Amino acid sequence: MAGLSIRPLQAMGPLRWAALALLLIPAANPAASQDLAAAVSATTAQLRQAWAADPTTAALPFPAIRLLPPGASVQGACSPQAPPRRPQATAGYCAASGEVLLDQDLLADAFKAQSQQPRSAVLAYWIATALAERLLPGGDAGTTRTAATTLQANCLGGVLVGASPTRQASSDSTPLLTAARSAYGGSNPGIVGSASQRGYALLSGLGATASSCSADEMAALVKGSVPDPSLLQRIEQLPPPERAHGSLLGVINSQCKTLPNKPCPRKFAPSSSPR
Repeated sequence: MAGLSIRPLQAMGPLRWAALALLLIPAANPAASQDLAAAVSATTAQLRQAWAADPTTAALPFPAIRLLPPGASVQGACSPQAPPRRPQATAGYCAASGEVLLDQDLLADAFKAQSQQPRSAVLAYWIATALAERLLPGGDAGTTRTAATTLQANCLGGVLVGASPTRQASSDSTPLLTAARSAYGGSNPGIVGSASQRGYALLSGLGATASSCSADEMAALVKGSVPDPSLLQRIEQLPPPERAHGSLLGVINSQCKTLPNKPCPRKFAPSSSPR
């Protein structure tokens, strides 16, 4: 092999080191991405029907749903100049483009963390919650959030899921409740609410409580003041979200309750009307 010179790795310049690093990064799995895109499309079709069935949202354009490529974040794609937001959003409504953006990497992490949870429930939770941000004043993936606004998005997302054909065919809220409780881990309750508060908010949107999705009632939920304190207490007593399944969740009444001025499935209230 005359004429072939081999230089030690230490002699490589920074550009060549960068090229080598790129070669060592595992390639994205195209099949997995295609499967996820198909699942997002199917879930979106369900929620589009719910969006069209509610008088408040029927007159609004249904936001485009965009699955970001691996490595891209919701905030980076929507508001790259905004201050970093913690925790990172798995999904969010981007007012600048009128889209719901989905973080492919965080979705994959959510699927792995909840192996016993149907993928459709994870997607339904995140897409519906992000769609609900469209209805909140100043709703945007780059906007500074509070626990009350996060809980209101969870509640309004529950309204959308509750009116979807899949939900109408099955009243089992276990996977959705698990998705809501495990959505952000145990961090930043001042921004995203506690796991039990998110679960209660979602069940309220599904019609399982006497609470509405109004800003006032979600602010009261942050303080633990709700019409169904026993239900909130039951949710608080559940084990960690990754193990909260089976008969224990079966004790929670997830059926939609028909109440005065609150039909089943629930509808968006005038107070949640968009700008």
